[in-house]
Amino acid sequence: MDIDTTPASYGTPASASAGLGPEAMPAPSPSAHLASFESHPSATTGQSIAVGSAGSEAAAAAAAAAAASTGAAQSRPCDICRQRKTRCVREEGRDKCVMCSFHGQPCTYLRGPLPRKRRKATDPPEHRPSTATNGSVSAPAGPPLAPVPLDPQEEITHPSPELLEALSPSLAGSEHAITFNQPSLLDGTLGLHLKTHSEYVGNTNYREPSLLDLHRPHDPAVRSVRRLDESTVFLIHRDRETSSEPQRIADLDAIEKVVHPLGSTLVNLYFRIVHPSFPVLHKKVFLEKYARSYHEFSPPLLAAVYLLALDWSLYDRTLAISSWQPDQAALEALALRTMSDDMKRPKISTLQAGLLIQQRFRNNTWTFTAQLTALAQGLGLHVDCSDWAVPDWEKGLRRRLAWALFMQDKWGALVHGRPSHIRLDEDWDVRPCCIEDFPENAADEEHDPEGSAEVVIGRELFLRQIELSLILSDVLGTFYTTKATRRGGTLDQIGTVGVAELAKPIVMMLREWYAKLPEALQLQETRLKKLSANGSLHLAYISIDLTLHRSLVRNISSNAPPELRVAIRTGARARLAAASNIIANLQMEHIQSFWGFAASAQLAGIGSFAGLLWATSNDDAEAMYYADRVEEYLWSLRVRAQAAPFAREALRMLESDVSGLSAVRAAAEVKM
Repeated sequence: MDIDTTPASYGTPASASAGLGPEAMPAPSPSAHLASFESHPSATTGQSIAVGSAGSEAAAAAAAAAAASTGAAQSRPCDICRQRKTRCVREEGRDKCVMCSFHGQPCTYLRGPLPRKRRKATDPPEHRPSTATNGSVSAPAGPPLAPVPLDPQEEITHPSPELLEALSPSLAGSEHAITFNQPSLLDGTLGLHLKTHSEYVGNTNYREPSLLDLHRPHDPAVRSVRRLDESTVFLIHRDRETSSEPQRIADLDAIEKVVHPLGSTLVNLYFRIVHPSFPVLHKKVFLEKYARSYHEFSPPLLAAVYLLALDWSLYDRTLAISSWQPDQAALEALALRTMSDDMKRPKISTLQAGLLIQQRFRNNTWTFTAQLTALAQGLGLHVDCSDWAVPDWEKGLRRRLAWALFMQDKWGALVHGRPSHIRLDEDWDVRPCCIEDFPENAADEEHDPEGSAEVVIGRELFLRQIELSLILSDVLGTFYTTKATRRGGTLDQIGTVGVAELAKPIVMMLREWYAKLPEALQLQETRLKKLSANGSLHLAYISIDLTLHRSLVRNISSNAPPELRVAIRTGARARLAAASNIIANLQMEHIQSFWGFAASAQLAGIGSFAGLLWATSNDDAEAMYYADRVEEYLWSLRVRAQAAPFAREALRMLESDVSGLSAVRAAAEVKM
């Protein structure tokens, strides 16, 4: 058989892609899920409902109560609150309302009322009806409290306890919190409430789902049953850990103390740079809560957001010139300690925190991934939520989280050399993400300052990363299972020709994936003063290609046809050159963007692949060629290590952990 040894060209994707020869294709691709990533209509359409007179009366009463409780005597909202449709409350003796005080903005009364607009069915989630626990829809009681976007150019000052109390309708531990009778984005959600955690009831659980509806718990305040559809039941547990609430508040205060007064700045940095290509949070929900109080978060999630954002402190003008920087080590220690405590009462925020913490390669362990997988299954993230009685935006969040975990599992299996925890064909029933699952769009980045990542491109990149993880799942499941790789296993039984035949459909999938890559995701596509995460996508692509060819090279037997042996090694050589070319073409816009936890291992994998080709060389000339390539690659990492921490870690991995490369280096030095 013939093998096309030409790797994918990063300028002409269609014709110069990597692939095997022109023989007839075998059975359909093992990645049956890949085709479903085109466009998917939303499972449920958006709903809208007009606020009735009762809701208006409730809102008016709430506003009056808020004004009375703060001593305010205002007759109309200020210009900023009117524009943002935010409740305007002014404390007695203050010349600014609480929102303008919090954001350091002028509080003026120059504009008249805004014209009324008829609400459309495409209104954002906070304008839609809330879904009750039983799935019914109720009208909101008043106008929503919209979060105010954080402006990184503002002078950030930490709000006083009095101001936080005025802003927060549900400040934990406060006896004087103001209660606003208005809807929240969290109404009707599952697993997102601060003081309860949910437990998915599996089909083999000793609790019979059909009987749970008939069961009346002795104390409904401790545990309740929530049925989401005919076959999906959750138990809702109230957090009962002794002294957990005071400890949570103390942990949050300790986290905030580390970053004070830069918390708002770091949140803004996170959503500008990390979130676009790794959308595991719901931006609007997070900012709605953050505008009220940092006390409304789980400690590990808040710490993880701050921790990741600190890596881009130079992209905020206030932080860039500040002589003081938050203590990353202290923040990381708080994140890890509180994460362990939060796992006792797992929520969606626990999984979000875990995924973010794991993106720092030092915290990425296979045991941690196993814990997150088990936690996610307990939250029901491995099953389809399309028909559940939860808000549409939560369904989108659950799908994004599920696929982020899927990617974490597959890339973690590759990085650590372990069996995957998630079996795609048996216990994974999650709909592919579609555009409707991403609440942000281009309008959300309209006023982003320089150095931000682009929201629309980040969304497309996340979808393509999911596609690659499905192909990676096929590679691992075909060539790297224990049964396949053991002596006398599947690969030994079918021989070199059989292994090459198994590789053909996966090579074709990689070729087709690259050919369909939109122009905006090409490696060379960068925009002035914008960071680009495209480099991470192309590194993931070439890493899967090298992983596939690593198995091909390893399985060249002594009785393999000579022409096949030459074809495999020629193809492997071309892939190594393509990988080196990707690294050489990385621009600073790529290097300074967000890279996930696997980047350092992916870079190290290129070097170890070159070492494998050196170790299996047919003659001295070929061995010297690969010895030179290893030295060149180590140098390319070294010159990038100062600017890219993941490149520095890859260099450490190759020079410290891959001891065999010292022999390659010695061979190169002998030649010199």
